[in-house]
This record gives sequence, C-alpha cells and structure tokens, in this order.
Amino acid sequence: MAREINQPTYNMPIIARARGYRLYDLHGKRYIDLFQNNGRAILGHRPEGMPQVMKSTASRGLLAEYPSVYDGRLEKILKLMFPDYLYFRLYANRERTLEALSGAAGSKITHNVINDPAMSDSDKGKVAFWRPFLAEKKFSHELLVPVIPFPGNFIPDIVCIRNKALAAKMPPGDMISPFLVDAMVKTISLLIREMHSTTGKGSEFQRLIDVFTWDRRGPYINTKMDQVSYIELFKKALEMGILLPPGENYPIIIPREFSDGEIEGLTRFVRSMTGV
Repeated sequence: MAREINQPTYNMPIIARARGYRLYDLHGKRYIDLFQNNGRAILGHRPEGMPQVMKSTASRGLLAEYPSVYDGRLEKILKLMFPDYLYFRLYANRERTLEALSGAAGSKITHNVINDPAMSDSDKGKVAFWRPFLAEKKFSHELLVPVIPFPGNFIPDIVCIRNKALAAKMPPGDMISPFLVDAMVKTISLLIREMHSTTGKGSEFQRLIDVFTWDRRGPYINTKMDQVSYIELFKKALEMGILLPPGENYPIIIPREFSDGEIEGLTRFVRSMTGV
C-alpha cells in the first residue's frame, strides 16, 4: 500500500536515489527537482562534504542529545550570517518552533502566516523565513527562521531573535544531537561560500530563469495560481519529468546547475502551460 501524503498535489512515484537537483524513481526515470525540499536542498540533495562530516561525527558516537563543541560553532557562524540578530534558539522540530514563536509574538503563529520572502515582498508581521540568494532583501522582522541547506524534515529549526527583551519571551532551545549540529555547521559554511561565488549568477543561470514568466524573486518563482489550476500544473510537470512543489503556496526553485537538455525541457513545459 502506498503511503498517503497530506497534500492534494503530491502524488509521485517512489524515489530510489537523488543526485544534485535530480531525482530517480525505481524505473530509472529522472525528474529535475524544482521543489528542493522547500529550499532545504537548494545546494543539492547531498551537499558537498556533508556525508563525510556526518560519518566522522557518528564514528565518535556523538548521536545522543548532549552539549558539544558544535553548539558554540553553530552560534558563531550564525552571528556572522545574521549580525542584526543577537540571540539564537534551536528547536527540535517545526511544532516546537511554532509554539515558541507564538509565545514570543503574543498570538498564534502557524507556518502559513510566517512571511516568506520567496513568495511576497511584504514585510508585515513579526516573523519571517530567511532564504538564501536574496541578497538584496533587508529584514526588519523581530524573528527569523532560516531555511538552511540541509535536506530532510528531521533537521532542527533555527530561530534568530533581534533583541534581549524578545529573547526573554522565548523558551530555551532543545538539546540537539551533535551529529546534526555538526552537519548544520558544515552546510551553513558551504552556503556562505556559495553565496559569495559566481555559481548560479551568470548568463547560464539567467538563461534558465528567463524561461519562467511567473512572479520571480531571485531563484524563487511564485505562480500565483489557485489550487485547482496548480494541481493541473503539477500533474503536467510530473509527466514531463519535472517535480514542482506540492502546493501553490510553496515557491518553485531554480536549480543552480542544469544541462541544455533540461533547459529545453523546462522551456517546452512552461510554454505548454502559459502559451508564451
């Protein structure tokens, strides 16, 4: 029996392996991934060096939730990335994060009310997601939840807090396995390097971006479709070997490397749906 997924459009085959921005099913069919685990795979499904780091940490038996040197390393690198935010919390899952945010904000915070800069230019609200490769975006929100390049829903959430008074309203962070914290330090370091590189910024990246005529912010695309229209889009894309996000409220994300054939396939797909 197939596992049921609580998303009306997320009906896709079993994935046997992932490499870069490509997924392969049990029959070897390839899909170019424009969902990228909602941005957690924006550096690919196996970020450079991450398997080696995780293997090294695991070999030292650092799997259980104990304090470790990696906690301090993570805080140090977060201060470099978010100098306007003075405090940081690490929560084991999204449910814990939303509870903590609701308490600090004084109102119920759900995933859908957190401002997403990939989908809107609005600066309303106290809480926003932070997404990479939107260098021109300046945040005034009191609380940030970074989407870091670590594929998988099991990864802890980071919350960045702007001031001491607000930090006092946030519950203490959760104890997280050094196995995960060490890997987060590695992937954030890799992200910083990528954000300062020319990869994905040249004419080839622009060539793929120019295919899309929908609303765009950096590498993020918002179709602004209703649910019914988006379901049709998702199904058509899947038939053509393209994986889109599971719903219209998530951004399509342009991969940072691709082939000429993939550009041609995406061009045919977009033209078939938009008539351009």
